[in-house]
Amino acid sequence: MPLFGALDLDRALGTAPAIDGLAPEPWSLPGAATLQVSYEVDESAALEVTPPGLHPSIPPYATFSVVRFPESPVGEFSLATVRLIVRAGVRPRGLLIKAFASSAEAADGLRRGWGYDVSVADVSLSRRHDQIRGTVAVDGEVALEAVLEDPEPVLGTDLELFDNLHLVNADDGPLLVQVDPTYEFRSADRGGPGLVFRPDVLGVDGIEPVYGVVAVSCVADMELSAPRFVIDPRVPAIQGTRRL
Repeated sequence: MPLFGALDLDRALGTAPAIDGLAPEPWSLPGAATLQVSYEVDESAALEVTPPGLHPSIPPYATFSVVRFPESPVGEFSLATVRLIVRAGVRPRGLLIKAFASSAEAADGLRRGWGYDVSVADVSLSRRHDQIRGTVAVDGEVALEAVLEDPEPVLGTDLELFDNLHLVNADDGPLLVQVDPTYEFRSADRGGPGLVFRPDVLGVDGIEPVYGVVAVSCVADMELSAPRFVIDPRVPAIQGTRRL
């Protein structure tokens, strides 16, 4: 029998973002540089932050990403995300647990337009010949540090970046909004993962990393378009998915 999430929706919706409709203006994001580190996580803790309409991945794992956007409609900014990889029916998706943006204007636009649960923090991404490193600092303290060691070139199509799911308060009730950026890859790398993760400082629950899997990076021209699908988080996604 499949496992379903055990998230207390009433509690979670008390702090979930409210969105301004479901048709934001697209954001063109050329030259976006992405680092994503994947770690297996404790299953019991992860189920507690997974909505009832979704299934855990097998094995359960999370991604820790930092993206630098040199150009956007709100100027240059960087964005870090902590996501739990789940299944909506049979499709893998990245359930957003928390995001951090380096710009207050970017955070406001992402929250209202696409339902990012995002706070402002010091977010940075750097690259050397042997290492790519992304960090999030809160009040001067490094709370997340994701590392790709010894990058080796791969094809962009080899990467598994996954679409996002964001739990939001909408006009017609709670929704999981699917956010699916498009990518035109310029370059991509893969390497060994490293991670420093301070959930107490970040205010993140349910993500307990136990084993590093892989780290990937890429540079791509991205576009963040209006959502195409929403899911009722209270029922199985195979029943509750709706095309917009």
